[in-house]
Amino acid sequence: MPKSSVQQQSMESLLSLVKSGQVAVPGLQCPFVWNSTKVHDLLDSLYRGYPVGYLITWQSVDAALKGGQFAAHQQILTE
Repeated sequence: MPKSSVQQQSMESLLSLVKSGQVAVPGLQCPFVWNSTKVHDLLDSLYRGYPVGYLITWQSVDAALKGGQFAAHQQILTE
């Protein structure tokens, strides 16, 4: 299995993964990076077609998530 891979996904696909719980934001990113204003601004930029940097996901079985839960084979959005 490769250590990393690159996949292009649509905004709709990413939001679907977040909604279904397959992608989550880890506690280590909150609240430093992902406050509600910045999340809104990122989504707005994506919908408007503005260029943004990379969104990186990390497959983890034991990362602490926002709210105190732990990842159960979820992809973790690290930015």
